[in-house]
Amino acid sequence: MSNSQTTEPTTWQSQESKMMNNHTPNKTLAKAKMAMLLLMLSLLTPAWAGIALDQQTITLQPGWNAIYVELEPVNNQITDVFSGVPVESVWRWLPKDIGQDFVVDPAEGLLSVDGWYGYFPEPRPEAFLTNLFTISANTAYLVKLDSNTPRDISISGKPVLRKKQWVTNGFTLTGFPLVEDAEPSFADFFATSTAHANQPIYRLSTAGEWQLVDDPNLTSMNAGEAYWFYTDGTSKYQGLINVTVEQGESLEYRAAFTEIDIILSNISDVPNFISINREGGNSMPMKFLNVDPETGEEAWPDLPNVKVYEVQPGEDRIVTLAVDRTSFVEERMEQVFSISNEQGGIVRIHAGANTIQPLAVPARLARLFGNQLSRGSQMDGYAGLWMGSVRVRGVSEAQRGGVTPESVGKPFAFRVLMHVDATGQVKLIKNVVQMWQDGTYSTSASNPDYVEVDDPGYYVLLTDDSLIPNYSGITRRGGQSAGIRFSSIGYDYNGNDMLMNGDFALNQSVSVSLLIDPEMPTNPFRHKYHPDHDNLDPQFLNFRQEAFQVTREMEFFFSPNNPSYPDVADPPGWGVEEMGGVFRETLIGLHKNAIFVEGDFRLKRIASTAVLNQ
Repeated sequence: MSNSQTTEPTTWQSQESKMMNNHTPNKTLAKAKMAMLLLMLSLLTPAWAGIALDQQTITLQPGWNAIYVELEPVNNQITDVFSGVPVESVWRWLPKDIGQDFVVDPAEGLLSVDGWYGYFPEPRPEAFLTNLFTISANTAYLVKLDSNTPRDISISGKPVLRKKQWVTNGFTLTGFPLVEDAEPSFADFFATSTAHANQPIYRLSTAGEWQLVDDPNLTSMNAGEAYWFYTDGTSKYQGLINVTVEQGESLEYRAAFTEIDIILSNISDVPNFISINREGGNSMPMKFLNVDPETGEEAWPDLPNVKVYEVQPGEDRIVTLAVDRTSFVEERMEQVFSISNEQGGIVRIHAGANTIQPLAVPARLARLFGNQLSRGSQMDGYAGLWMGSVRVRGVSEAQRGGVTPESVGKPFAFRVLMHVDATGQVKLIKNVVQMWQDGTYSTSASNPDYVEVDDPGYYVLLTDDSLIPNYSGITRRGGQSAGIRFSSIGYDYNGNDMLMNGDFALNQSVSVSLLIDPEMPTNPFRHKYHPDHDNLDPQFLNFRQEAFQVTREMEFFFSPNNPSYPDVADPPGWGVEEMGGVFRETLIGLHKNAIFVEGDFRLKRIASTAVLNQ
């Protein structure tokens, strides 16, 4: 009944879909101007070859049809979806009261039944009654075809991963994506769902009558067809394949994301071979995480056209997919995945990512940096907050006066925080809080009923806790708005942050000298309540140094390759959103001889805010 294939529209097509989805009042003129502008741009700008869409074709039989649309159309206007197809009407079920009687034969008429919304094309006399204007993904529709022969409709769009919502103790009109020519029977499809097994199912005949499926064991489902399914109690059943995306409804790799997890769940009682298929070939450069079960070594091979996982009964298999932006050939690249199993189930997911472009410095940053930056200049490509860890692998033998780090029995780690500002200046951070600065608005000059953004809101990073009350939180804690705090106990110094020397870039290094004076609470020789180490005279009145001063000379060299696994490919985003290399440190004052430390480190950018305490 339907089929899917990958297509690549021109730029103006994808932009048009955004325009058509905008239903803001009083914007008709703006829409018309935007449409004209986009049309002109389409004639001047080449198509983006990286854009990927799916194609669903549904065959309509003469008379009544119950169809299931799987894609979010590029152009979702119902007049365009059914353009050139002689339909009498198209209906969608949107009840206000879920419990009302809704199993009504459409041949008897649906206009008088609350909850049904209809479309009647011109020049039909009832066209003025139309109150259904768009087509949506993962939605069932009833269509009456005014033709003596079958007709096809073709929908070009993106798959949207949304969890199906079932009516409790009632009927739900819906369908499922299925592998064509391998569709399961109704009984096999719902065998693992206690809320649906052996429950009534109704199928629409071309005469417009809902007919009970008499033998679910011998009756197969059809791709692109919708049915009334009864749910006994509540249900979270999603079909033969249960796929969960780490966040959102697609694999959208925003600027802060290089890796995203998807979870493949086998809810059956038999092993399941689940296949991840790249439709249309390798449109977007991607890699997947492969972990050696014996050594734990991580590798990032290229994601093949087909990747198969064996998932045991009841198992949740986490699959990490990463985007390889360094291999992009377009500013925007996309990919459509179909995830299928041997039982005929299928789930489609859309993936997309943009290259990370140098950011132009906003006016507020230019003001903050004064003459160092001017508006329109480029922000340092590594600007933002970086967090990771150091692993100490070698320490010199101080008691023997050794100067070469010797391998430790077991590596130990501590957290590191660094901040790079818009000019490339690097600071070592020991404590920072992420908050939100609200934007400012004013009444629109063209329409007093609307407001316009004067200065949009933005994230801020605070190392000075006294500034926290000036901003809004970005999460909830104990019912109150709060920020997110990042901190490290692996080092200390006086002040909120410490300026580092050097360049934060591949094949470069940054260094810092940390002075732990005798009075600092974290000085390892100072014991506040011990009379011999409290830095006080015998009368506990005047300062007398009893703790030794300690100096830590730390250096971070940024390697062009991942030093943890030099024999395997670098992880995606290495050198862009993830950095690492060799760590060296010299400790003076902790022992009569200097102690030399060596190891490695890895950092990830967790925020792109280029200013501290703004």
